[in-house]
Amino acid sequence: ATLSKKRLILVRKMLHADLSLKYLKKLSWNTSHVWFLISLIVWMLGIGGSDLYALPALIGLIILFREIIINDSPLPFFTTSVNHTLVKVLYFLLILIVLAKTLLSLYSFRWDIFDVGSYSSVVFNYSQGLNFNSFLQIPATADHFTPSLALFAPLYWIEATVHWLTFAKALSYLSLPLVVYYWLADKTESNFRFTLSCLFGLWMLMLYKPAVRSGFFEFSPSSLAPPFIILSFLLMEKRRWFLFSLTMIFLIGLKEHMGVVLIGFGLFGIVQSRYSSGFILAGIGLLVTYLMIFQVMPYFRDYQAFGNTHIAPFQDLLGKAIYLVKLLWPLCFLPLIYWRYGVLAAPAIGVNLLSGRPEMYSSGFHYDDVSSTLLLMTCSLILIEKHAVVGNWFGEKWVKGVFIIWLVGFMTLLPASPIRKLRYALPTSTHLKLIEDIWAIDKKWPNASLAVQSTIGPHIHRNAITIMTQQSSGECVSPKVNSLPVDIILLSPDVGHYMINDFEKCIESLEANPLYTRTKSFQNLFVYELSVN
Repeated sequence: ATLSKKRLILVRKMLHADLSLKYLKKLSWNTSHVWFLISLIVWMLGIGGSDLYALPALIGLIILFREIIINDSPLPFFTTSVNHTLVKVLYFLLILIVLAKTLLSLYSFRWDIFDVGSYSSVVFNYSQGLNFNSFLQIPATADHFTPSLALFAPLYWIEATVHWLTFAKALSYLSLPLVVYYWLADKTESNFRFTLSCLFGLWMLMLYKPAVRSGFFEFSPSSLAPPFIILSFLLMEKRRWFLFSLTMIFLIGLKEHMGVVLIGFGLFGIVQSRYSSGFILAGIGLLVTYLMIFQVMPYFRDYQAFGNTHIAPFQDLLGKAIYLVKLLWPLCFLPLIYWRYGVLAAPAIGVNLLSGRPEMYSSGFHYDDVSSTLLLMTCSLILIEKHAVVGNWFGEKWVKGVFIIWLVGFMTLLPASPIRKLRYALPTSTHLKLIEDIWAIDKKWPNASLAVQSTIGPHIHRNAITIMTQQSSGECVSPKVNSLPVDIILLSPDVGHYMINDFEKCIESLEANPLYTRTKSFQNLFVYELSVN
């Protein structure tokens, strides 16, 4: 019986492969399929730069217009039948690419003190029993409310490295298709469930720019949240309140604004006529968010003004409108059309819109990790509940025209592919020599206080370390640690130096500083040692 079952599985796999080959043989240069397939391959491999994929895509769009508008054929892209084996192979390859990129980015100096070095410093100090951010020289909870990161502290007893955080973030995103598949278990039939899980993962990991930019950003504590947001929503649906509470405590401890997840859950419950639980969750979420941002964090910084909480809802309205379009266009505006579902993500989006900091509504950093997760959850629920209605739309000829316009916008908003990101992360021989020098210095002066430039910081963990910055005059003044000038200054012109705009002037000012002498035993680094006590 077991042998027969194995043979049946083998036959099915061969049948799937045969069908795939037959499909490829049927492809013709006169069909839009083949040109979009070429465009996808060019985009994935990054051939000819970042925009060459648009050329075969343009040909595909012209042929698609002929197929669905002039010939009035049905849209050729929609199917719930997915080759499971092919998807699993591609998913495995994507995991390898993302993990390799995550590993190599540290050694090609793609990571920075802002943000991964700073958060790794916080966890390192947690492991020493301290609530302190060494690079900023302030209490950790004065910058961001991140006590959940203390869970990583035991790992830093083994080895103090940013890899713990960056790999946790990568695995958080890579786990999403599996978590979504688990979440949708009781919501739809298995084939559609698998398809939705694939689409969620495809958009979150590859195609949806706000999510992909957040995923490839070096690190933010909220980037650990996506799978836990989905699991907490599932626990809420099943009314498993104890486990739900534990999950939400973890989420709220990741960052001060994570109470917006609770607000979104509450609003979703209210519009679904679950008034009591909805109002309670929304109220708790609003209270927690207010306390974290306006009471707890200000307490730790002695109520001094802080730029991260710059609230300006009416500033740059055009920029915020463009941000909303970029956020919703790849999702066909479904969360807006079906707003009773879209309300789930509204509070998370609202946090970015309330801010007066342009980077928060640019979709270029990590600020969409929560909102993109909630938006894709919204789309999953819409496609389950309204798939018949949405499917009927595409039978209309005018909707086909709108679809072509949407497809053009979607392709212009594509992020860089994972393979291109991996290529950018490959270290050069200069990078490797720099790393050797950094490791040698870390070993030679294990107890010295350090000031380092932004991209060197993530390579070194110690309490007595801070970032080297440049004044507007061009002078680099040695910073202090524990009210004393640092013992060692480390700089390199060969890698990124955020907050040092004119490297030559910085070096000139340090050469003229009588407190420091340059140690020339390191060929790839500018190393300045404190010459007086």
